[in-house]
Amino acid sequence: MPSRNTEVLKKIRQTLEIEDPDLLSRLENHFKSFLRVLAATETDVTRYAEELRLAVIEQERRPVLDYIQQKGLRNITIDQVEEAINTLFPGRFIKA
Repeated sequence: MPSRNTEVLKKIRQTLEIEDPDLLSRLENHFKSFLRVLAATETDVTRYAEELRLAVIEQERRPVLDYIQQKGLRNITIDQVEEAINTLFPGRFIKA
């Protein structure tokens, strides 16, 4: 039965190149009571930063995700990206 973690668990299975037909079901069962496994990707950080008009380079995207994870957040929002960038890299507003 699909859950909020299904897409993440599929990616894990693909990454590990495990073709066991029961693996996804076992993973779903194991993680059924957990919150969503994945917060976001670097693409999400880039998209939100652009919407916020905040400058963030490729090497800074992972630290932004790490910051959000360290705060114990379970998903990513534009507000969390803004907080992370402003905390880690102050003064990054892109002037018009």
